[in-house]
Amino acid sequence: MSKGIVANSVMNAASGLALLITGFACSIIAARLLGPEANGTIAFSLWLATTGSLIAELGTGVLLLRLLPQLKVQGVDETRRLGFAAFLIRPVVAATLLILVVSGAVFSQLESDHWIEMGPVVVIITGVLFFTQSIGSFSKNFLIGEQNLGAFFRLTVIASLVQLVAVIAGAVFYATPGALVGYIAGQAVVFFYSLRFVFRRADACGMHRRELAASSFLLSVEYIVASIFLTRVELLFLQKFHSAEVVGFYAVALSLANLALQLPVQLTGSLLPYYSEKLESSGGDRLPVAVFEGVVRSLSYVTLPMSFGLAAIAPPLVIAVFGIEFHPAGAVVAVLALFTPVFVFSQICTQYLFSQNMIRQRLMIDLAAAVLMVIGAVLIVPSLSGVGAALVRGLVFLATCIAMLRLMKFDGSMRGLFLSLIPVTAAAMLCGATAFAVTEIVSGVPGLILAIVAGAVAYVPALRLCRAVPREDADVILRMAGKLPARAQGLASAITGFVAPQAREA
Repeated sequence: MSKGIVANSVMNAASGLALLITGFACSIIAARLLGPEANGTIAFSLWLATTGSLIAELGTGVLLLRLLPQLKVQGVDETRRLGFAAFLIRPVVAATLLILVVSGAVFSQLESDHWIEMGPVVVIITGVLFFTQSIGSFSKNFLIGEQNLGAFFRLTVIASLVQLVAVIAGAVFYATPGALVGYIAGQAVVFFYSLRFVFRRADACGMHRRELAASSFLLSVEYIVASIFLTRVELLFLQKFHSAEVVGFYAVALSLANLALQLPVQLTGSLLPYYSEKLESSGGDRLPVAVFEGVVRSLSYVTLPMSFGLAAIAPPLVIAVFGIEFHPAGAVVAVLALFTPVFVFSQICTQYLFSQNMIRQRLMIDLAAAVLMVIGAVLIVPSLSGVGAALVRGLVFLATCIAMLRLMKFDGSMRGLFLSLIPVTAAAMLCGATAFAVTEIVSGVPGLILAIVAGAVAYVPALRLCRAVPREDADVILRMAGKLPARAQGLASAITGFVAPQAREA
């Protein structure tokens, strides 16, 4: 990958880590201060707000990520690109207000049918959270589409700090409603940034409105399907068939599983504008398969050891972080962690399909996945609870990845990709086995710390033993290490030379 995409990916990952750490800290605070039931209520409110904002987006996020780089290549200046953002945010505002009104009536009906039990104050706060998050998320997509990841990082850090302080204060003084208001405070930072587009003169930049509307419609349907049926819909079935406490356990499991998921997912966040820019520059409809293979292999070095390592230490980790009352979440974390590579691969495939404007095909896959998710949840969640929900989620995403692979077009064959992942998987399994063995010998927090260190240390010789890192990947790592400070540069180069001696010999 080029220097630009590497730098953008790192900045995007840093922003994602800021959000991840903040969300994880807020989850711990809510669980510790308020208990499992209140934590389940907060998790359910956050899911509702996130789902609503994804639907209200109307696909404009993907349009910004795909079209802004193309406008840059075509020579459209910054002022007109800002006008294009203003053009796209208007339907987002209208959709947000419409959903806000409609959801009130739907929510009342669900409450009367005893699907959910939340007080009116929490309902109102959830609505405000949805409104601020829906408008605020537009800024993220604009800044990433502009490939202005530095500004995005600064905005994310400010929002994260505000949210963390506000959630702590809210939870201490006003319990569940106060914690939710804390989340609103964090979203307010990006909400006010997005207002600059609301009050700006719109400019379609020569784009055909009918084509934009068609793409927006397909993306909206795809987002609605994904948001309702593929984004934490398990919480709804757990609430129906079990209790808010079980929802709280599952929410805790999701927050821990995100430790192994969000870093590689955030590294993929700038791939769509990168792919779109390259496709526009080349005038073709596909990229060399080596580009995709390089992305997948690079992410596998991080994703696979985190996946197996987290699964190995999941039960004691849950107890150490959240307390003994959350111990049922341990098995759920292990299942979700093992499916982490599938979730990451799904993101990589989706971004490539969107860069090729294969939105309709992606929608068809999501529709089939939604049916599988609902059927699986109805059949398995009542008996297997959180573990069953995690298992259904992982298997559905696996089927989604297989379906996308059958549609993806490259210059070249992907035959060698999955063979190259076998030694990386073997090394990651050795990492997880080492961590698990340590937790069996040493208990408590000291055992967890030793397990993490031992797993990380074991992973390095395991990569060499399995010959997992090819020369081309080692060369990329060495070039990136050259940008680090002197001490870190020497350590990174030494580790890379040990793992892949062929690169050192070259």
